[in-house]
Amino acid sequence: MMREILGNNQIDANKDFHFRGKEPGRLENFSDAVFALAITLLLISTSPPVNFDQIKLFIFDLIPFSLCIALIILIWHEHFVFYFRYGLRDTNVVFLNTLFLIIVLFYVYPLKFLTRLLLKPIAYLINHEGLLKSLEGNIRYEDMSDLMIIYGLGAASVFFVLVLMYRYALKQADHLQLNEIERFDTRMSIRSNILMGVVPLVSVLVAILFYRHMLAGMFAGFTYFIYTPIMMMHGKSVVRNRKKLLQSLAPLTESETLATQEE
Repeated sequence: MMREILGNNQIDANKDFHFRGKEPGRLENFSDAVFALAITLLLISTSPPVNFDQIKLFIFDLIPFSLCIALIILIWHEHFVFYFRYGLRDTNVVFLNTLFLIIVLFYVYPLKFLTRLLLKPIAYLINHEGLLKSLEGNIRYEDMSDLMIIYGLGAASVFFVLVLMYRYALKQADHLQLNEIERFDTRMSIRSNILMGVVPLVSVLVAILFYRHMLAGMFAGFTYFIYTPIMMMHGKSVVRNRKKLLQSLAPLTESETLATQEE
Protein backbone atom coordinates (compact mmCIF):
# COMPACT_ATOMS: atom_id res chain seq x y z
CA MET A 1 0.00 0.00 0.00
CA MET A 2 2.76 2.46 0.93
CA ARG A 3 4.56 1.85 -2.36
CA GLU A 4 1.36 2.48 -4.33
CA ILE A 5 0.74 5.76 -2.48
CA LEU A 6 4.30 6.98 -2.98
CA GLY A 7 4.31 5.78 -6.58
CA ASN A 8 1.11 7.67 -7.35
CA ASN A 9 2.65 10.78 -5.82
CA GLN A 10 5.85 10.25 -7.82
CA ILE A 11 8.28 10.08 -4.92
CA ASP A 12 10.97 9.46 -7.54
CA ALA A 13 9.82 12.35 -9.72
CA ASN A 14 12.08 11.72 -12.71
CA LYS A 15 10.06 12.84 -15.71
CA ASP A 16 12.61 11.35 -18.11
CA PHE A 17 12.30 7.84 -16.68
CA HIS A 18 9.59 5.39 -17.72
CA PHE A 19 8.74 3.56 -14.51
CA ARG A 20 8.25 -0.17 -15.06
CA GLY A 21 7.35 -1.18 -11.51
CA LYS A 22 4.41 1.05 -10.62
CA GLU A 23 2.41 -1.97 -9.47
CA PRO A 24 4.24 -3.50 -6.46
CA GLY A 25 4.48 -7.28 -6.39
CA ARG A 26 4.71 -9.81 -3.58
CA LEU A 27 8.50 -9.41 -3.42
CA GLU A 28 8.23 -5.69 -2.63
CA ASN A 29 5.43 -6.31 -0.13
CA PHE A 30 7.53 -8.96 1.61
CA SER A 31 10.48 -6.56 1.67
CA ASP A 32 8.33 -3.85 3.24
CA ALA A 33 7.32 -6.32 5.94
CA VAL A 34 11.00 -6.96 6.70
CA PHE A 35 11.67 -3.22 6.95
CA ALA A 36 8.70 -2.95 9.32
CA LEU A 37 10.22 -5.78 11.37
CA ALA A 38 13.54 -3.90 11.50
CA ILE A 39 11.78 -0.84 12.92
CA THR A 40 9.92 -3.06 15.39
CA LEU A 41 13.24 -4.51 16.57
CA LEU A 42 14.39 -0.98 17.33
CA LEU A 43 11.39 -0.53 19.61
CA ILE A 44 11.46 -3.87 21.43
CA SER A 45 15.23 -3.60 22.00
CA THR A 46 14.44 -0.85 24.52
CA SER A 47 13.12 -1.97 27.89
CA PRO A 48 9.73 -0.43 28.76
CA PRO A 49 9.87 2.15 31.59
CA VAL A 50 8.38 1.05 34.92
CA ASN A 51 8.63 4.36 36.79
CA PHE A 52 8.70 8.07 36.03
CA ASP A 53 12.51 8.35 36.24
CA GLN A 54 12.78 5.70 33.57
CA ILE A 55 10.20 7.54 31.46
CA LYS A 56 12.41 10.63 31.57
CA LEU A 57 15.36 8.51 30.45
CA PHE A 58 13.17 6.90 27.79
CA ILE A 59 12.61 10.35 26.25
CA PHE A 60 16.34 10.62 25.55
CA ASP A 61 16.06 7.46 23.46
CA LEU A 62 14.06 9.51 20.96
CA ILE A 63 17.38 10.84 19.60
CA PRO A 64 19.00 7.50 18.66
CA PHE A 65 15.63 6.07 17.64
CA SER A 66 15.02 8.99 15.24
CA LEU A 67 18.49 8.62 13.72
CA CYS A 68 17.94 4.89 13.23
CA ILE A 69 14.56 5.45 11.59
CA ALA A 70 16.03 8.12 9.28
CA LEU A 71 18.81 5.78 8.11
CA ILE A 72 16.45 2.84 7.62
CA ILE A 73 14.04 5.04 5.63
CA LEU A 74 16.99 6.19 3.48
CA ILE A 75 17.84 2.56 2.71
CA TRP A 76 14.18 1.70 2.12
CA HIS A 77 13.85 4.62 -0.32
CA GLU A 78 16.78 3.32 -2.39
CA HIS A 79 15.10 -0.08 -2.42
CA PHE A 80 11.77 1.50 -3.44
CA VAL A 81 13.33 3.50 -6.29
CA PHE A 82 15.01 0.41 -7.73
CA TYR A 83 11.75 -1.58 -7.98
CA PHE A 84 9.74 1.46 -9.04
CA ARG A 85 12.14 2.09 -11.92
CA TYR A 86 12.72 -1.42 -13.24
CA GLY A 87 10.10 -3.79 -11.79
CA LEU A 88 12.56 -6.69 -11.95
CA ARG A 89 11.55 -9.81 -10.02
CA ASP A 90 13.55 -12.66 -11.56
CA THR A 91 15.72 -15.22 -9.73
CA ASN A 92 18.84 -13.03 -9.63
CA VAL A 93 16.94 -10.09 -8.17
CA VAL A 94 15.24 -12.34 -5.60
CA PHE A 95 18.67 -13.60 -4.49
CA LEU A 96 20.15 -10.10 -4.22
CA ASN A 97 17.02 -8.83 -2.48
CA THR A 98 17.23 -11.66 0.08
CA LEU A 99 20.88 -10.85 0.76
CA PHE A 100 19.95 -7.18 1.08
CA LEU A 101 17.22 -7.89 3.65
CA ILE A 102 19.47 -10.18 5.70
CA ILE A 103 22.05 -7.39 5.97
CA VAL A 104 19.40 -4.81 6.88
CA LEU A 105 18.14 -6.99 9.76
CA PHE A 106 21.72 -7.59 10.94
CA TYR A 107 22.42 -3.86 10.66
CA VAL A 108 19.64 -2.86 13.11
CA TYR A 109 21.23 -3.71 16.46
CA PRO A 110 24.73 -2.31 15.77
CA LEU A 111 23.01 0.81 14.41
CA LYS A 112 20.86 1.21 17.53
CA PHE A 113 23.81 0.57 19.86
CA LEU A 114 26.05 3.05 18.04
CA THR A 115 23.49 5.85 17.83
CA ARG A 116 22.68 5.42 21.54
CA LEU A 117 26.32 6.13 22.33
CA LEU A 118 25.71 9.62 20.96
CA LEU A 119 23.78 10.27 24.16
CA LYS A 120 27.02 10.21 26.16
CA PRO A 121 28.21 13.68 25.08
CA ILE A 122 24.69 15.01 25.73
CA ALA A 123 24.66 13.42 29.19
CA TYR A 124 28.01 15.01 30.07
CA LEU A 125 26.91 18.35 28.62
CA ILE A 126 23.74 18.60 30.70
CA ASN A 127 25.29 16.65 33.61
CA HIS A 128 22.30 14.33 33.80
CA GLU A 129 23.15 11.81 36.53
CA GLY A 130 20.45 9.29 35.62
CA LEU A 131 21.39 9.28 31.93
CA LEU A 132 25.09 8.95 32.71
CA LYS A 133 24.35 6.01 35.00
CA SER A 134 22.21 4.28 32.36
CA LEU A 135 25.02 4.58 29.81
CA GLU A 136 27.75 3.53 32.21
CA GLY A 137 29.49 0.31 31.25
CA ASN A 138 27.84 0.05 27.79
CA ILE A 139 31.19 -0.33 26.06
CA ARG A 140 34.86 0.04 26.86
CA TYR A 141 36.85 2.62 24.91
CA GLU A 142 39.20 -0.06 23.58
CA ASP A 143 36.20 -1.89 22.08
CA MET A 144 34.97 1.12 20.08
CA SER A 145 37.19 0.18 17.14
CA ASP A 146 35.48 -3.24 16.95
CA LEU A 147 32.05 -1.60 17.03
CA MET A 148 32.98 0.82 14.22
CA ILE A 149 34.31 -2.10 12.16
CA ILE A 150 31.09 -4.07 12.63
CA TYR A 151 28.92 -1.05 11.83
CA GLY A 152 31.03 0.03 8.85
CA LEU A 153 31.03 -3.41 7.24
CA GLY A 154 27.25 -3.65 7.69
CA ALA A 155 26.60 -0.21 6.20
CA ALA A 156 28.99 -0.80 3.28
CA SER A 157 27.38 -4.18 2.53
CA VAL A 158 23.91 -2.62 2.24
CA PHE A 159 25.03 -0.15 -0.42
CA PHE A 160 27.23 -2.60 -2.32
CA VAL A 161 24.31 -5.02 -2.67
CA LEU A 162 22.34 -2.09 -4.13
CA VAL A 163 25.25 -1.58 -6.53
CA LEU A 164 24.89 -5.20 -7.65
CA MET A 165 21.14 -4.74 -8.12
CA TYR A 166 21.59 -1.63 -10.26
CA ARG A 167 24.38 -3.28 -12.27
CA TYR A 168 22.05 -6.18 -12.99
CA ALA A 169 19.37 -3.72 -14.12
CA LEU A 170 21.91 -2.11 -16.45
CA LYS A 171 22.76 -5.53 -17.93
CA GLN A 172 19.04 -5.95 -18.60
CA ALA A 173 18.90 -2.56 -20.36
CA ASP A 174 18.02 -4.03 -23.75
CA HIS A 175 15.37 -6.31 -22.27
CA LEU A 176 13.90 -3.40 -20.29
CA GLN A 177 14.24 -1.13 -23.35
CA LEU A 178 16.04 1.56 -21.38
CA ASN A 179 16.73 4.70 -23.37
CA GLU A 180 19.97 6.71 -23.13
CA ILE A 181 18.87 8.92 -20.25
CA GLU A 182 17.55 5.89 -18.31
CA ARG A 183 20.87 4.10 -18.82
CA PHE A 184 22.68 7.23 -17.63
CA ASP A 185 20.50 7.47 -14.49
CA THR A 186 21.16 3.79 -13.80
CA ARG A 187 24.93 4.27 -14.07
CA MET A 188 24.71 7.29 -11.77
CA SER A 189 22.75 5.24 -9.22
CA ILE A 190 25.56 2.67 -9.34
CA ARG A 191 28.15 5.39 -8.74
CA SER A 192 26.10 6.96 -5.96
CA ASN A 193 25.77 3.70 -4.06
CA ILE A 194 29.47 2.95 -4.54
CA LEU A 195 30.31 6.27 -2.90
CA MET A 196 27.80 5.58 -0.12
CA GLY A 197 29.50 2.23 0.48
CA VAL A 198 33.11 3.42 0.24
CA VAL A 199 32.83 5.91 3.13
CA PRO A 200 31.98 3.20 5.73
CA LEU A 201 34.92 1.17 4.41
CA VAL A 202 37.19 4.18 4.98
CA SER A 203 35.82 4.35 8.53
CA VAL A 204 36.62 0.64 8.96
CA LEU A 205 40.17 1.27 7.74
CA VAL A 206 40.59 4.13 10.24
CA ALA A 207 39.25 1.92 13.04
CA ILE A 208 41.79 -0.77 12.09
CA LEU A 209 44.67 1.73 11.93
CA PHE A 210 43.81 3.00 15.42
CA TYR A 211 42.73 -0.42 16.68
CA ARG A 212 42.00 -0.42 20.45
CA HIS A 213 43.17 3.19 20.74
CA MET A 214 40.91 5.16 23.08
CA LEU A 215 40.16 7.66 20.27
CA ALA A 216 39.57 5.05 17.55
CA GLY A 217 35.79 5.43 17.74
CA MET A 218 35.97 9.20 17.46
CA PHE A 219 38.35 9.15 14.48
CA ALA A 220 36.33 6.46 12.69
CA GLY A 221 33.09 8.33 13.40
CA PHE A 222 34.39 11.64 12.05
CA THR A 223 35.17 9.83 8.79
CA TYR A 224 31.44 9.86 7.97
CA PHE A 225 31.53 13.65 7.67
CA ILE A 226 33.24 13.23 4.29
CA TYR A 227 29.85 12.13 2.97
CA THR A 228 28.85 15.80 2.63
CA PRO A 229 31.60 17.02 0.24
CA ILE A 230 31.72 13.74 -1.71
CA MET A 231 27.97 13.56 -2.34
CA MET A 232 27.78 17.29 -3.12
CA MET A 233 30.48 16.95 -5.77
CA HIS A 234 28.84 13.81 -7.12
CA GLY A 235 25.45 15.54 -7.28
CA LYS A 236 26.86 18.53 -9.18
CA SER A 237 28.64 16.20 -11.60
CA VAL A 238 25.43 14.23 -12.23
CA VAL A 239 23.36 17.37 -12.87
CA ARG A 240 25.98 18.80 -15.24
CA ASN A 241 26.50 15.62 -17.26
CA ARG A 242 22.79 14.83 -17.34
CA LYS A 243 22.03 18.28 -18.72
CA LYS A 244 24.65 17.79 -21.45
CA LEU A 245 23.17 14.42 -22.35
CA LEU A 246 19.65 15.84 -22.54
CA GLN A 247 20.89 18.65 -24.77
CA SER A 248 22.65 16.20 -27.07
CA LEU A 249 19.52 14.05 -27.29
CA ALA A 250 17.15 17.00 -27.84
CA PRO A 251 17.86 17.50 -31.61
CA LEU A 252 17.38 13.77 -32.17
CA THR A 253 14.09 13.86 -30.32
CA GLU A 254 12.88 16.86 -32.34
CA SER A 255 13.81 15.20 -35.66
CA GLU A 256 11.99 12.03 -34.61
CA THR A 257 8.92 14.11 -33.76
CA LEU A 258 8.95 15.82 -37.18
CA ALA A 259 9.34 12.47 -38.92
CA THR A 260 6.38 11.11 -37.01
CA GLN A 261 4.25 14.14 -37.91
CA GLU A 262 5.17 13.78 -41.61
CA GLU A 263 4.09 10.15 -41.59
